[in-house]
Amino acid sequence: MNTPEIFRPRHASEIDRLIAHHPLALVISSEGTQIEASPLPLVLQRDTRGEGVLIGHFSRHNPQLALIRRQPRALVAFSGAQGYISTSWFRDRRYAPTWNYEAVHLQVHITLEDSPEAAAAALDTLVAHVEAPYPRPWHASEMGARKAQLAQHIVAFRARILDTQAQFKLGQGDPPEVMEDTYAGLERYGQHALALAMRRRERLEAGPAT
Repeated sequence: MNTPEIFRPRHASEIDRLIAHHPLALVISSEGTQIEASPLPLVLQRDTRGEGVLIGHFSRHNPQLALIRRQPRALVAFSGAQGYISTSWFRDRRYAPTWNYEAVHLQVHITLEDSPEAAAAALDTLVAHVEAPYPRPWHASEMGARKAQLAQHIVAFRARILDTQAQFKLGQGDPPEVMEDTYAGLERYGQHALALAMRRRERLEAGPAT
């Protein structure tokens, strides 16, 4: 990924936030001329040293699984808020249109954990993460015997993070008038998530109030 300094996140916590709020990633593997990619929801866990691992699972019928057994290195691509910024929103129409976005790419080493216990644990981890925002979160244990049946059809994995690249292109360097027009356009056309991401970036870069 091309990561100009101006678009790199200023706070490492922003990478973890993006992964937590946008857990569906594209897991990409290659070997020779074979390339496989699977959209998978993943959960990031970090140890006391900050080293990260992604918890997930493959369907046993996924052809990428055989490739992973031979070649465990992979690229995991997460996308956050994104959207088109139209020059038609601007008072000064000399500016070119652009696309703003949040993206995190992780180089990983995948370890498959092909056991019923690992499959059940991976399901529990994912369900606990995605159900957490709800007032009456559902638990995988509520499936009863169906949980064990479902676990037979998946292979759990842990993906150890080897390298991280991130680009949060959110209006850095744009003059105040352009930013004002951009926010107005995003709100007008329902791009609220991107507007929130841009405002969060501004707050983080401004630092604590004094």
